[in-house]
Amino acid sequence: MRLSVVVPAYNEAERLPATLEDACAWLDAHLAGDYELVVVDDGSNDATRDVVRAWMAKNPHVRLLVQPENRGKGAAVRR
Repeated sequence: MRLSVVVPAYNEAERLPATLEDACAWLDAHLAGDYELVVVDDGSNDATRDVVRAWMAKNPHVRLLVQPENRGKGAAVRR
């Protein structure tokens, strides 16, 4: 794998689809599928996890990690 992209997310259900669309399109065009895009849900209480799971079903490069409680962007990236 050439690249791992980590996207920390906290209550991003509304904005995340556009972000994933743009990121995956760019990565597919430039890396020919040789990447992973890891979304770290940082204890969201909206549908962020559901959005990522839907993307996982249509793009095998998208992954989800879940932190049970909000600990901040730095903790999400370290995870």
